[in-house]
Amino acid sequence: MTNQANTTNINIADQQRNANRDYYEFNLASSMRVYMSTRSDDDLDRIAATNQRMFKYRFGLTANATVRSKIIAIKRRYNLTDPEVRALVGSGQISVKQHEVFATPDRVSPVLGFVFFVIVSFICGLNIFSISIAQTSPWTVFIALGMIFSVWGLCIYYTKKFMVAPWRILERSGILKDIPNSSILDSLLMRSFIVDMSYNTHNQN
Repeated sequence: MTNQANTTNINIADQQRNANRDYYEFNLASSMRVYMSTRSDDDLDRIAATNQRMFKYRFGLTANATVRSKIIAIKRRYNLTDPEVRALVGSGQISVKQHEVFATPDRVSPVLGFVFFVIVSFICGLNIFSISIAQTSPWTVFIALGMIFSVWGLCIYYTKKFMVAPWRILERSGILKDIPNSSILDSLLMRSFIVDMSYNTHNQN
């Protein structure tokens, strides 16, 4: 009986290779999340620009090659993260047409978000006060308070996510500095500006 030596092959590169003769090695991730966590941002940007499925997974948007390239260019120019791009697209602060990407700064949303926060907090406070003085069982009070705080928490979460956070991203990233100053009326009219990576001042849509 012939003893065969055990050979261990370790690949520290990031690409598949032909290791030896009829032995082939492939670098295959078990899931998209694992794949993204083991790749550089440059690699992911390059793949997303040419692969609409990767682009949708990262940014939550199905777009043609032209729009994909422009959004990735905006991401890299303003040093945005994937969640920040998703937040801007999901909130409408960045909108897309067939071959153009528009910034739609909406300074009214944060104000409305603050007003909505005050109103919801006031209503929840009144309900909590009413429950505290009501003659009822402890379990009923516990369930009612749980429902009130759940509704309050959800309202605050979605208000911050869709009305406050996107505006802060526009401010922090510097996108607002590269588009014309807009008035409150422009925000009410949802005035959009083309995000052109070749210029610092963009044209009105």
